[in-house]
Amino acid sequence: MIGTSEPPAIINIIRFLQTKAGTVCRQPQPSDRVGFALSSKDRVSFTRQTVEAMDADGGYDVVWNDGSDQPEARELPKKFHFRNAHLVEVNCNVRGGPDRSICFGLERLLHLGYDYVGLLENDIVMQPGWFHRLMNLFELAANDGIVCGAATVRSYEGRVIEHRSGYSVNWGTGAGMILFSRPAAEVILRQYSKLRMSVDYLNSFYSRLFRLDLNMQVRDNAGQKVESQAWLTLDWGYTPMLYLHGYTSVGSIPSLARDLEFPPGHFLVNDYVRPHRYGAGLVRPRCPLPYAQHS
Repeated sequence: MIGTSEPPAIINIIRFLQTKAGTVCRQPQPSDRVGFALSSKDRVSFTRQTVEAMDADGGYDVVWNDGSDQPEARELPKKFHFRNAHLVEVNCNVRGGPDRSICFGLERLLHLGYDYVGLLENDIVMQPGWFHRLMNLFELAANDGIVCGAATVRSYEGRVIEHRSGYSVNWGTGAGMILFSRPAAEVILRQYSKLRMSVDYLNSFYSRLFRLDLNMQVRDNAGQKVESQAWLTLDWGYTPMLYLHGYTSVGSIPSLARDLEFPPGHFLVNDYVRPHRYGAGLVRPRCPLPYAQHS
């Protein structure tokens, strides 16, 4: 692409990245198998709310990975009976922190042969109908010629690049509630050690890639502003890594999930995506910089 005073539309840049990477659109098929790695550690009240809400929908399998210390929490995966979802295995004593749990979950789901590989943490509550909507995001993106590598129904306004018809193109998603296509999950697992990024890096990455002014400000668990050069948790690197490999991250309009532990504006100054954002267009301002050429 040759630089101009007016950069190409976001979707055109995405299609260019896909062509360069050789990825192709694929809509979900009836025979596809979908599996979620549910991670839990103590917080029994949160975990109960999460599994009860997710079980309102069926059509997918669950691999429950627990690293709890409290006896009640350790017993919950053995006692909870899913009515709609299918629990295929429970793995106890999954230790080593969040990233180890994430990698363990991805490895197990890929090993079991799932076509779509999801992550869910035990502090997210979804609304009924969430699973159908989640799978529909892959279809909506494919209809627009976008290769969806990751989708979520936990949609934050502050993580959106563009609101399209029924879904958003995102610059970030996170590990709390996300579903990868199998090839995208393989990319994330293979590149996991390279996902460490800073606020400065993300701002620079998207200004170069899309000529967008992200102006991102992040807070830590205590609500304090994260310094621009400080390292972020590895899941902030999922979406940039997927773009580099020809995959896009998308979100639902409106959001069909909420966090139990933190309010929506805790980590980013934003709220959940509301219904009126349907088809609202580009969210981020353009950078006043020459458009970076793609070659």
